Amino acid sequence: MIAYLDYLFFRARHWLKRVRGGDKEIPYEIEIRRLYSERVGLKKFERGDLYNVMSYKTNGKFDYELYKTIQILGNKGKLDRVFAVQENITYLVHEIEKIVPEIRFVLCHGTRNAAEQNFFKSALARPATILGTEISDNASEFPMTIEWDFHEVKPEWIGAVDVIYSNSFDHSYDPEKLFTAWLSCLSVNGVMALEWSLAHTENPTILDPFNVGLDGLTKILEKFCADGKFKLLPPLTALPVRRLEQTFVLVQRVR
Repeated sequence: MIAYLDYLFFRARHWLKRVRGGDKEIPYEIEIRRLYSERVGLKKFERGDLYNVMSYKTNGKFDYELYKTIQILGNKGKLDRVFAVQENITYLVHEIEKIVPEIRFVLCHGTRNAAEQNFFKSALARPATILGTEISDNASEFPMTIEWDFHEVKPEWIGAVDVIYSNSFDHSYDPEKLFTAWLSCLSVNGVMALEWSLAHTENPTILDPFNVGLDGLTKILEKFCADGKFKLLPPLTALPVRRLEQTFVLVQRVR
């Protein structure tokens, strides 16, 4: 109950910020809705067994440019926001270091302003390569960040990443493609950590096309563990800051 009330407070605070400081937020939201309505029409969903995803189809085909343009608008409209909490990332790092004592390569997806990369840099026991991806064309303005669509994989990442972290998986237009790509990058014993919260349970939106409950996310990831190459680890729930029931959902590559 307390977590749910915190969630309602979170939504109310977000709404008040929009009303009071609309010069930064409202224009990008209006433009996103205008673009979507112009290209797609009324909001549509691609419906699956475990989740729904906002449709970006125009004339029956996936409109990637529309998706990318909307994500860039959202990135720039929310550039000063940081969802990740440093204390939680520190906690995550300490827990993963029990599994992967020598973390050499950390990949953070959908990082906006590089906060996560800096949190990992501060928390790691040893220096490591830390890289963030961001689809927006302003990515190079931030340290340890490249402009990159997180649905895609660089060849040098395959089987080479010790830790993959994201709280931005809700921006995916195709979760199956997304998690297949990310898991392909894990080194043996490497861990993918998805930071889920109550904010991810909202209905899919134009900017956040994939939202899912914790049970649904777990069931999706279980499918990737069926052949024994990956396994779900017990979720981490004892986070220092857990106002929105933040939970780290972990998948480890075991062979």
